[in-house]
Amino acid sequence: MTETPDPTLSSDDAPVERWQHTLATEHAVIWGFGVLGAVPGFDDAAEAALRVHRDRRTTCVQVIVDMGGDPVASAPAYDVPRPAGEAGARALGADLDAAASATYASLAGAALASTRLLAARWLRESAIAQTAWDGVVPALPGLESP
Repeated sequence: MTETPDPTLSSDDAPVERWQHTLATEHAVIWGFGVLGAVPGFDDAAEAALRVHRDRRTTCVQVIVDMGGDPVASAPAYDVPRPAGEAGARALGADLDAAASATYASLAGAALASTRLLAARWLRESAIAQTAWDGVVPALPGLESP
């Protein structure tokens, strides 16, 4: 699962749309870590990731509501195949954090400084988590490597 920043979002767009995009990604990432938690030996790591992303989802919902928006709902299900073995589980964890990083990079383009700072913090934390899953440091977290 890899999400890329929505290229239609510019710094002039309504801030609620950036948050909605981030919330939608958090919904998908949470689902994915739920799948990962069913893999033997990965339940603790997946639960830790779930706590982080659930907190971020809560923040997204609160910000959207505070802006007068109606938070986007989670899809009924997401297409996340159950990983086969340790390598597959690690790859899924890295892919999920990479998807989150891409969305945070988009959120960091917001006009409001507090949003940019929060997005930058989430981007850094997610890049570290991604590296912990697969041992590969992304060239620029949230963006595809050349």
